Amino acid sequence: MTRDASRPAAGRPRLSGAPTGSPRQDIIREAIALFVAKGYAETTMSEIARSAGLRQSSLYYWFARKDNILQALLEENRSSLALATALEAQSGAAAPRLYAVLHADVMQLCSAPLDFYEFERVARSQPQNFGAFFDDYAALHRLTASIVHQGVSAGEFLAVDSSDVATAALGLNEGLQRHYRQPLPGLRSYSAEQVSELSADTSLARLLAIPESLPEIRMAARGITSDWNTTAES
Repeated sequence: MTRDASRPAAGRPRLSGAPTGSPRQDIIREAIALFVAKGYAETTMSEIARSAGLRQSSLYYWFARKDNILQALLEENRSSLALATALEAQSGAAAPRLYAVLHADVMQLCSAPLDFYEFERVARSQPQNFGAFFDDYAALHRLTASIVHQGVSAGEFLAVDSSDVATAALGLNEGLQRHYRQPLPGLRSYSAEQVSELSADTSLARLLAIPESLPEIRMAARGITSDWNTTAES
């Protein structure tokens, strides 16, 4: 999704509950838990500091204000949107680009400190603070659908409704990230990489005009992601 750098970026977070070893990440995680439990407006900086096991002066070292924490949280969930924005505008085969976006989206969802469904609940209950969440989701959906449409036009994908496919693919991403976080008893648990590949594989297998090309597309998508990560870090 394209985001205006002048406004808080929105994304799709979730609650893991496990210490990260990073004070900054622990602050964000604990703040999210309080936002969910009490509401954004009712949560104080002193409560966040206490929950994170920090003195308030230490909290201010990382974040001067509460809205800075929210800003950091939302900006951390921009990676798949930024990738989708870049890849949607590129030429070349659509299938590897779509695979890369879907895989990156699940990886982002799994690594975010708050579960997507929890963040969605907060966004719905506090639209004045989290309303950009829905704008960003709509943008990611639109970009995903556009890449699907490109693949259909090029004959890479079967004739499908690109908007419906984007809805289904992103919904699968969200459901599988929940399984990664909270696997049901008796079912296999997955690493973030495994669940990301499972989601992208499932969506692409349904779309491809030549299903046998999936392994080649997966490899090409890894190259795209690697190039993107290298560019983003430089």
